[in-house]
Amino acid sequence: MIFQNSKPAALFGILILALLACTNSDEYLFNDQGSQEIEISAVVTRSFDSDAHKTKADTIQPGDSLIFLTSVSPSKSIRNKQYYWTIDGGNFASEYSFQKSINDPGIHKVAFVFVDFFGDTLSDTLTITVATPPIMDTENFIPATGTQNLAPDSAIHFAWNSYDPDSLWDLSFRFTLQDSDKDTIVDTLLHQAYFKYSKKLSSLQKYTWTVKAYNEFNQKSNETLTASFYTKGRKGEGAVSGTLQTSSSPKEQDFKVILLDSLQEPLDTLQLTGKPSADFNIQPLAKGIYSVAISVDNASDFKSDTIRFKLEANQVSQLDTITLVDEIPPRIQSISDSDTLDISDTLRFIVFDQGGPLSSSKINISYENRNLQDFTLSKDTLYIPFNKEASAQNWTTKFITVSVTDPSLNTAKHIFYLRPNSTLPEVFSE
Repeated sequence: MIFQNSKPAALFGILILALLACTNSDEYLFNDQGSQEIEISAVVTRSFDSDAHKTKADTIQPGDSLIFLTSVSPSKSIRNKQYYWTIDGGNFASEYSFQKSINDPGIHKVAFVFVDFFGDTLSDTLTITVATPPIMDTENFIPATGTQNLAPDSAIHFAWNSYDPDSLWDLSFRFTLQDSDKDTIVDTLLHQAYFKYSKKLSSLQKYTWTVKAYNEFNQKSNETLTASFYTKGRKGEGAVSGTLQTSSSPKEQDFKVILLDSLQEPLDTLQLTGKPSADFNIQPLAKGIYSVAISVDNASDFKSDTIRFKLEANQVSQLDTITLVDEIPPRIQSISDSDTLDISDTLRFIVFDQGGPLSSSKINISYENRNLQDFTLSKDTLYIPFNKEASAQNWTTKFITVSVTDPSLNTAKHIFYLRPNSTLPEVFSE
């Protein structure tokens, strides 16, 4: 009886197997995966670094390279019919991620398209703006650089040229105006290539104005227009101005400017502090011939200079930048002021310069063809720890060389001699 009852069950099992055999096994297996929600995301970045900024929109210049990245959830290995990238509806790439440049100026739509196994299409779109920075004309503008005799109590008109190489974008301009003390009088954003200044200015002063151009995407011109002009004096008065600097770049310099008449008699003295340069303006002065004598009070290594000039009525005589040069190298000497020294635990030397503070990084010390790195510079004293025990059997004269370079790149080198502290017989007896 048991054997007879099992026949219907066996026939049912055979029927189930037949049904499975008629089913597309690939679709059956994929249904489980296809039931999951698929999500895609596209981003753009400029570097392969994992912490590089990733975004849905970017602005670049023609030819700049961008990295396009995608993510597919739950996995890029999920079965699909195709995937590809488009730019403005046309073919762009067929990889998940790639690096490519875009040369055509304009606003482009870059899309990643993913068609899943069932033919459903998913896409994600990026916006890439390709624009060329504006170009500023730095040769043609008004008032031209060095313009004299502008009336300080009349309106001054500024005008310049700039253009967009792409012929697509609107331009704006940042205009600034500064006085001779570099205080900003005007700092404004304009949408036209001209500006009118109607307020009063000081007489016999140098004024500097700058213009930088920007397009709609805040890309700024590589060129900056920088020009200066001078206001005229009253009653035929004039002025002299200039810039002082030294051949080094210390933290601070104290300049002295003495104005001399045609007979070299002092008329005025200015004390200026600059980091590392300083500007001066002396006014009012009558028409005539003058001189300025320049020196640096706190750094006597800098050679003083005297500049002679002719001053016209109502004008500012702008002198060329005056550079005081230090051609004197640092001084190096031992504490005892002797070139022959006894060996000690610490060797001490005086190193000083009147052209600016010395730096430890500009000091080189060699002993027995070896560079010594273990030394300290404190103010003007150089301390060199010395292994006296290692030289306990020194029966010949040794040499130690100290080399120092000052901020003006003048180098001094001094050789010192270390006396023998043993005799040859004493060495052999040990």
